[in-house]
Amino acid sequence: MSKFKLLNKQEIREEAGLELLDAEQKKNQAPSGRGGFRGRRGAGYSKPNNIRKTVKRLLAYMGVYKLWIVFVAIFTIGATGANLAIPFIFSYAIDEFILPGIYGQIIYVVGIILLIALGNSLIRFIARFVMVHISQRVIKKIRKDAFSKLLKAPISYYDKQGSGDIVSRLSNDVELINASLGQTVLEVINSAVVLIGSVVYMFILSWSLSIVVLLFVPLMIAFTIFISKRTREGFKEQQIHLASLNGIIEENINGLRAVKLYNQEPAFTAEFKEENNKLRRAGFKAQVYAGILWPFIHFMNNLIYLMVIAVGALLYLYAPAMMAVTIGQINGVSIYSRQFIMPISNLSQMFNQLMQGIAGAERIFEMIDTESEYEGDGEQSFDAFEGRITFENVDFEYDKDVPVLRNISFEAEEGEIIAIVGPTGSGKTTTISLINRFYDLKQGAIKIDGIDISDIKKDVLRKKIGIVLQDTKLFKGTVYDNIHYGDFEADEEAVIEASKQANAHDFIEKLPKGYDTLVSEGGENFSQGERQLISIARTILSNPSLLILDEATSNIDTRTEAKIQESMEVLMKGRTSIVIAHRLQTIQKAHKILVIHDGRLIEQGTHKTLLEARGFYHNLYQSQFEA
Repeated sequence: MSKFKLLNKQEIREEAGLELLDAEQKKNQAPSGRGGFRGRRGAGYSKPNNIRKTVKRLLAYMGVYKLWIVFVAIFTIGATGANLAIPFIFSYAIDEFILPGIYGQIIYVVGIILLIALGNSLIRFIARFVMVHISQRVIKKIRKDAFSKLLKAPISYYDKQGSGDIVSRLSNDVELINASLGQTVLEVINSAVVLIGSVVYMFILSWSLSIVVLLFVPLMIAFTIFISKRTREGFKEQQIHLASLNGIIEENINGLRAVKLYNQEPAFTAEFKEENNKLRRAGFKAQVYAGILWPFIHFMNNLIYLMVIAVGALLYLYAPAMMAVTIGQINGVSIYSRQFIMPISNLSQMFNQLMQGIAGAERIFEMIDTESEYEGDGEQSFDAFEGRITFENVDFEYDKDVPVLRNISFEAEEGEIIAIVGPTGSGKTTTISLINRFYDLKQGAIKIDGIDISDIKKDVLRKKIGIVLQDTKLFKGTVYDNIHYGDFEADEEAVIEASKQANAHDFIEKLPKGYDTLVSEGGENFSQGERQLISIARTILSNPSLLILDEATSNIDTRTEAKIQESMEVLMKGRTSIVIAHRLQTIQKAHKILVIHDGRLIEQGTHKTLLEARGFYHNLYQSQFEA
């Protein structure tokens, strides 16, 4: 085990003030109470579990274009069959025109062969064009369905699936399907026709020479299957180690400052070297097996060709009438023997690609089959929202038999400010996640204005709730776009006013392009405090009925925090607000303070009454100011 794994990543973040994981990687972390960092290793590609079901679903996607597919299949079979006739025609010409010296007919034979070759090329081009067109449309539909389901998937889905795995499914797995649909289907049809057609033409020309060719087929098939299996295993192992190596690189880059701060370069280098060696060995193994197949195929191709010529010569010179062959027949069978060999190898290679495509499709369909959080959604809607919140004996757990919240009960009247405090991991953030219906309760009820939130449409409920989280999320676009995200119907004046209330207007105006300044991915070109201010402005613009602040000012300096608190007091006036805070001096004016410890509500009251009670809150408050 590498030395850097002995470090506590949470301690690194807290002590060094550095973020070891970016926003995408944090999705791979389990929520509070469910364990630590989920592995960065990739899963690689595997064989599909249910080929028939997956192929059936793929065919359903392609069913819209079934007439075009039938058209392509028929013309591909016809063109390939006609192309297979060329050696037969040439063999006939040798026996009937060339050897007898009737050279005048050769021009017609050449013309027929040219027409067949040109027609075959044209039809193959059109077929490829049509299949690419179909495959791209099918892939577009699959990708759209998968992405739409991701937007509707519950938060719990993202807790179980790493962001890297999700992105891999939408990119790599979809491209595997694309390769299978766009290339493999046509090649399978073509190879099958060549394989069958070659055998038929060989037997038409000479059954005795055809048997010579077929004697080598079992050996070729057995060797090809053996090598293909080893090659597939090798490339699968290579994908696993490649994903693992990418994970090491990603973690090193994102946590580079922490790595340097704790002098962990040697540990990361050692692990990278170890995984890189594994990748080299796996890649070498896969390439060696893959490299054996083609030399073997070429050797067998030449061997069979030689045997056809040798046996053909003996039959031509010494065979009785029933086994006699002509020069043209020897030539034709020798050509067909070469054409016959290649599809065996091609089908094996394409089978691997097809299995990868089906495996990719299976992973995508698993994503599409994810239960939408809107299935079984509430049906109630409302326009007016007073903001009275009631928790009634709420129990919740992320994992079975691992309670996170136990018997939580409290009330928040309209317009009240409710503060939730407690140690890290006590269940504070989980509490507000339940109000948004990000998760469903195990037991109890949460009511807004007397209505159980499970009866309310989720989109209606969330539209009435504004949240400012500790970890802000900015999107690509301009600063204006990111604030406007809170309400797309708001005009420019409203956006600017929201920025002023959040005390973000002044620093935005000083930017090179003001509100038109571009935001990089994740907002990395802004400081943490600036990102927080933009996020607060976005929430203000949404004009929520219920306001939730989860450590909203934790990344802002004391002076700016004081201004934000003034703006928040104006924003929270008349609105029910829930505030999570570690710095207790920021919540002294709250109407009610809830103290949560180990998933239980152990105290509640005002700042004054809780201090007078000299309980857990009193100790927490005193420890902060002593510190």
